[in-house]
Amino acid sequence: MRTIRGVDVTALGDQFDRMVPNRVLLLDGDGAAYRSSATVKTLDTAVRRFVKEVLTDQFLTGAEEVRVHLTGQGGQKALRGLYPTRKPYQGNRKGKPKPALLEPLRELLGTERRFEYGFPENIVVHLHRYWEADDALVQDGVLYGARSVTKSDDKDLRLTPAPFYESEKGKIDVLPEGDRFGWIDAGYTPSLSLRVKGHGTKFFWAQMLMGDTADHVRGLERWEGKLIAEAGTLDVLGPVEDENEAANRILWAYAKIGQDALAEAQVLWLRRSEQDCAYRYLCELDLDKKLRTWLDQLNDYHQAVIKQKLEERDAEASEDPT
Repeated sequence: MRTIRGVDVTALGDQFDRMVPNRVLLLDGDGAAYRSSATVKTLDTAVRRFVKEVLTDQFLTGAEEVRVHLTGQGGQKALRGLYPTRKPYQGNRKGKPKPALLEPLRELLGTERRFEYGFPENIVVHLHRYWEADDALVQDGVLYGARSVTKSDDKDLRLTPAPFYESEKGKIDVLPEGDRFGWIDAGYTPSLSLRVKGHGTKFFWAQMLMGDTADHVRGLERWEGKLIAEAGTLDVLGPVEDENEAANRILWAYAKIGQDALAEAQVLWLRRSEQDCAYRYLCELDLDKKLRTWLDQLNDYHQAVIKQKLEERDAEASEDPT
């Protein structure tokens, strides 16, 4: 027997041997990059902090492999900023200061130069210029399926079909086979403010109602004439158990007040493939004929708007001497 401070360590067994063969951790690296670059003076220190966070998450999820996704500075974010939403996508972030080493850290991690800083060679890192990291994580979730675990500070990832790591509980939530709709429920912040949590496309429809303040997405302006937030979202959507019912009810709520539902959906929906978008997802559902016609018209309108904005942006770039 070997004791440390009165504890028989030989009796502890393999409780820390948590690795699950073939499990892949799909990690949103944007939050870790922000925290790792804050309050540090050197890139070397930032890299060490980042690696420590990644290895901790790998241990917590019992993953054998790790795939980290990062959003590159100035990226197109799947053109979300070009959709005619009620509020400009992520418009609340303009002008806000960021850690000085945040972007240098991201750029470094996205290249093989990271290995010069002692970065583990068995951890894969992708820096995205077109997609947001969230999109790439969902695409990986579709690719790796049941053997993956998605971990993110961003609640948007709760719509992933892949297993999702619940940090507060230290557990992995897995949707039943064939059930992409999933669930929503009441959760609370450390200050006891109500927040909606969940997993699956039901969480996407929850955001279609309450919006997403972090990304400056309005969501539905009014539900039956009243503002709707977290509590209202749970009241309206909580009892609904069918994905098509949820879609029809919420899309009709948008249509009745003349609000562009597809624009809000396009910025909230995370892409399952390079060809995917919210419009394609909605076309998979059993929608009322009038709603489908309305969405077709909105999609045509959006394509024209995006084309015009891209042409204007290209023209401005060609005129800029720098």
